[in-house]
Formats: sequence, C-alpha cells, structure tokens
Amino acid sequence: MFKKLLVILFSLVLTGCLGSKKFYLDDIYYNSGNFVDMSASDINEKGNFVLYTYNSYCNFPIPCEDIFKKFMEKYKIDFISMPFDKFKKTSFYKKIKYAPSIIIIKNGKVVDYLDANEDRDTAKYQDYVSFKSWISKYIYVKKY
Repeated sequence: MFKKLLVILFSLVLTGCLGSKKFYLDDIYYNSGNFVDMSASDINEKGNFVLYTYNSYCNFPIPCEDIFKKFMEKYKIDFISMPFDKFKKTSFYKKIKYAPSIIIIKNGKVVDYLDANEDRDTAKYQDYVSFKSWISKYIYVKKY
C-alpha cells in the first residue's frame, strides 16, 4: 500500500499536478494588452492580477514599460498601472518599497515582484525574453 501511494505521489510531482505555482489572472485582465490606470481604493485586493507601479522617471537604458508592453500586447493581458505615490496607499507597499516594479498578485497576496533595487532583476526590466520567462512561471498566458 505504501509503495502504491509513493508511486502516485511521485507521478503527480513529475506531471506538475502537485505544487504548481501557475494560476490564471481574473478574466477581466485577459483583454487587450493595455495598462489600466487604477487608484489604490479601486483595486480588488483579493483578486488575481499584475500590478505595474512606476516613477515619473526611468533609470534604465530601455524604458522598462516598453518591455512589459510588448509582453502585454502579444498575450493580450492587461496590467493595472499606478504611480508609486498612489501605490504607497495600498497594502502591497508593506512589501514592495521601490519602483518601477511588476507585482504578481494571487488571491490578494504578493506571489513575486521585480525589485528595482536588485541587480538580479535588471535583465527582466531590460530584456523581453527574460521578462517573459519570469512572469510565465507564475501566470498562464493564452496563445493568440
């Protein structure tokens, strides 16, 4: 009996049915691939979405917004967009202290985010393939 259970658990792990991080965003975000401006009070903090918070300036050679927009347009996924001064009024500010940032939210909780203050995230801000690889580990994208 124990061997059967072990074989079943091992099979589930191999097929990815156990412990998968990937999830679907709320349906309203599979739309047209735009930034959707929203205030802190309008965010459904219990939802599944991607939030882009930004400063009025960009320190990167390639504007990171261009990298994100390319992904959004290709997969027709809308990201909530919010200036950092308004973002500070959300509960997510307790965890994310720097902008620009892409924040992946599942059931109102931060799953992962890009940290503008960390060298390890620089490529994700500057390279489409790196950004796509990172975000695709967490959310399902639809093929168009």
